[in-house]
Amino acid sequence: MSTVLITGANRGLGLGLTRKALALGHRVLATARDPDKASDLQALAGSSAGKLSLHRLDLGDFAAIDGIAASLAGTPIDVLLSNGAVTWARANPFGETDYESWAEHFRVNSMAPMRLAERFADHVAASQRKTMFFIASRVGPTPAFGHIESRSSKSAQTQVVYQCALALRPRGIICACAHPGWVATRATGNTGALTADESAGLLWGVIDRLTLADTGKFFEPDGSTLPIVTQQTAAKPYGMTQPASGS
Repeated sequence: MSTVLITGANRGLGLGLTRKALALGHRVLATARDPDKASDLQALAGSSAGKLSLHRLDLGDFAAIDGIAASLAGTPIDVLLSNGAVTWARANPFGETDYESWAEHFRVNSMAPMRLAERFADHVAASQRKTMFFIASRVGPTPAFGHIESRSSKSAQTQVVYQCALALRPRGIICACAHPGWVATRATGNTGALTADESAGLLWGVIDRLTLADTGKFFEPDGSTLPIVTQQTAAKPYGMTQPASGS
């Protein structure tokens, strides 16, 4: 039985991922900002025969991430499944950007996944499956104006996943991400081509097939891949006579 940590597990896709993990026989550590109000998650825990435990976690609170990691010290985590995110804010017109909202999106969508990866690297390295999987979005680079907070923070998230893949590959840890598809959740106004449970089933199919050769990849729900970051591959920056470290 594998142990899985899922963030943002109280509703929508996170709840679907939790249900599917339990159906696959995993032990699940599920986080939510307010577990006491997560009635669906509580009901699931009550029927899980002890396989589901609930943990309080606000991803915008990095001290809380540190705290839950410390409380689980010595617990091998086979799959760290980073799902929680701030989703679409109001689409402000050009000239009326909400910079406080933008900062919150970056903190939760881009920085929190890095904090999770850093604080839980030892837990994941101690497991059998050694997997970190991040729910990303292909709408980041979509050529349309609006929702700059979500688009830019989710684009940055894929760079975070790529950086984690580079850093953690020597430890045998797989770091990959996936777009969940067009899922009918509260964030999409309950419109979409997939239910949360359908998307979760496809994503777990991707997770279960991952090997270290897949680290640093960005998947569609069907297992096909997308470019994870825009990479400038020139040997040296313009004007330099020698390649620069990190160029």
